[in-house]
Amino acid sequence: MSRLVLSLGVAAVALTAGAATPAFAQSKSKFDITIGGDAFFEAGITGQDRDSGLRATEFRNRLRLVVTPVAKADNGLEYGGRIRLVTDPSRSMVSDRAFMFVNGGFGTVSAGQQNGLSDEYAIIAPSDWGTGGVDGDMQAFLGGTGSNLPGTAGNLRTLVSGNVATRITYLTPKFSGFQFGVTYQPTTDSQNTDINRRKTAAPSGNLTGAYSDVYEVGGNYAGTFGDVSLGASLYYLGGTAKNSSTSTATFENLSSTMAGLSVGYGGFKVGGSYAWSGKSGYAKRTTTLAATSREAQNVWTLGGQYTVGAITVGATYLNAQDAGSLTVAGKNQFQQYVVGAKYVIAPGLSVGGEYNYFKLNSDVAANKDKGNVVLFTTNLAF
Repeated sequence: MSRLVLSLGVAAVALTAGAATPAFAQSKSKFDITIGGDAFFEAGITGQDRDSGLRATEFRNRLRLVVTPVAKADNGLEYGGRIRLVTDPSRSMVSDRAFMFVNGGFGTVSAGQQNGLSDEYAIIAPSDWGTGGVDGDMQAFLGGTGSNLPGTAGNLRTLVSGNVATRITYLTPKFSGFQFGVTYQPTTDSQNTDINRRKTAAPSGNLTGAYSDVYEVGGNYAGTFGDVSLGASLYYLGGTAKNSSTSTATFENLSSTMAGLSVGYGGFKVGGSYAWSGKSGYAKRTTTLAATSREAQNVWTLGGQYTVGAITVGATYLNAQDAGSLTVAGKNQFQQYVVGAKYVIAPGLSVGGEYNYFKLNSDVAANKDKGNVVLFTTNLAF
């Protein structure tokens, strides 16, 4: 990613108390401000069984702007912040990252609006082509079916690691290819200046996605052995489920584990991942929302890609499931097959396309669906 770097001096004024009149001491630190970002334009063609009242074609686009001020102290301490602004459907710019950080020989500490460890660092099936393989944008084009998918279909790592909220995170220095980390957030879906001290939350039927005291621990490894590259990751996330604010229902606590592995040789790369979240967020049997179906939540990915020159081609598979409605015997299972390619036209500019076949088997017969989605994308990174 090429970036525009601006230098600017920022004065920090410290106030000290004197015996008669205040005294001011001034120190100056020089910040390098890096501005970057990315954008895409996508065209989708969708054909699915549950398409009543839906068009087949649609466009969408997004632009993100990342601003990172960084300074370095005389003792080598690096410190700064980052904000990522993104366009949303309301035609406004909102932040989905806004945090500050310090970095030194002890590692890195960051605090503010950010995603979880596994969402940021964990390995899944290779996806550097099309719109991102099974981690791409196909689900956004599924209309009403998108809301019926298993929760794990949109959470390929630990269950709520992708929940962008106010967190504090620590990463160790990298050593011998290893890096470990830990993160903590007081409550999900609370960010920036929001204060949420509530112990309860409104559930979605027999499920909750609201948790408090959420923590994640784990690490990854990256190494090379001759012409072979190896990557591995392992993370665990836990937390306390919030009780229902609208009934006496209580829910299973959050417990989610995720592992990933990748191997590369020459232009080839293969890999996959598995995440298991058990009954996290399910209504407990002892409540009035007792459920008959207790199928565990899990998701796994598998795939590979090959890069030669400016071209990358790939194929991936996704299998995600949960218990569905929790009041009907059976489970909700989503499968997705993707093949696609990417062509780099120039540094920071690429085009790509992918074909998706999906099938949703649901314990609620009316929710079952299958179909095909073809996507074309143009991407800009600066």
